Parts: sequence; structure tokens; C-alpha cells
Amino acid sequence: MLKKAAGGIALFLWIVGIPLAAADEKTKAAEMNQLLEAEAALAKLPASYFIVDLGEKTVFLKARGIVLKKWELRRTKFWGKAVSIRALQLLRKSAWFPPKRKNIVPGKDEQGNIDLGILEVKDMPSVYSLKFAGRIKISVRPRSRKFFLFFQKVGSAFRRYTYLPLKTVWLALKKKSFSEIELVMAGDKDSKALFWAFMEGQNCIIYQPSK
Repeated sequence: MLKKAAGGIALFLWIVGIPLAAADEKTKAAEMNQLLEAEAALAKLPASYFIVDLGEKTVFLKARGIVLKKWELRRTKFWGKAVSIRALQLLRKSAWFPPKRKNIVPGKDEQGNIDLGILEVKDMPSVYSLKFAGRIKISVRPRSRKFFLFFQKVGSAFRRYTYLPLKTVWLALKKKSFSEIELVMAGDKDSKALFWAFMEGQNCIIYQPSK
């Protein structure tokens, strides 16, 4: 009796599972096609561009379809409306302590060693935001050190359980939506390098595959 019941359940799940699995594969295939089409359009342009793959937890800097730089992400988090698979231009980068160039005053260098004020990767901030049109924001930070882990957890809890829910309700009342993504890099060096490489006006595709 139990064997017959188990067989019946298995048959039912097999019959129902096929169209569900097929639909899931079709969705993933459609998303991949959208990604390939969006990137193909950018690859035709002479400028470099970024691919933020939330599924693979990877950020690519590419040009003409060739990978110039790759960053592995430790963790990603997402809130709000899903981002459509299309090219987005970086509107601005913001940080609490943005890098500053020194003012160059010609003729005032007595030693003859002119400091051109060129900013390097080491001068970049490690915690910052990348903002795109449509209230899409990517927050970037390095993995927390043990000393700062407690403060990071407190801040993350406040953000998740207070700030973001209030923001969601506020924008919903105004019939608006937002998309907010958090990228946790392996360390300060990677985080700073991404800030240095990502220029305002540069194109980016955010890929968030369906689960």
C-alpha cells in the first residue's frame, strides 16, 4: 500500500515537475540571451564597460568583449525592484572621504620637483556608492576586519531592518521604486581598484539571474 502511494506521489511530481522545470530553464535562457544582446551592443563601442554578475558574485571590466580585469565578490545583497538587463551609465560616485587632488601652483616649487597631484589606487576610498538612473545604487565595501566586525553588523542590521523598510514604504507611498545592491569585496585593495577603474559616464550591466 505504501509503495503504491509513494509511486503515485512520485508520478504526480514527475508529471507536474516537467513543465515547471522547463519554464525555469526557459526563463534562465531568456535572461542569458538578454545579457548577451546587451553586452554585444556595448562590445561594439570603443569604450570599456562593466558587468556586475550577482549570480556568480563577480565584477568584470571588459572592452570589445575581452576581460581586462576581474574581481571576485565575497558577498552580495539586494533590496527593492529587480534591475532590468540593459546598459546603465554611472551617474556619479560618492564617498564619505572622496579623493582630492592638490592644487598645482606654477612657479612655486623651489626644488623643481613638481607634484602633479596624480591620484593612484592607494588614494581611493574603500567604502563608497555607485549611483545610476532610476534610483539604482550599488554600495561597495571591503570585507570587515575582526575589529570592525561588530560595528559592521550593527550598521547592517539597522540598514536592513530600519532604513530600507522605511525607504520602501516612503517610495511606495509616492508610487516609486528603488534598487539597492551591496557588494562586499575581498579587501581594501580590490575595493579601491574598482573605484579607481569605474568612471562616471561609463556603461555597466547588472545581471541578477532568477533563482
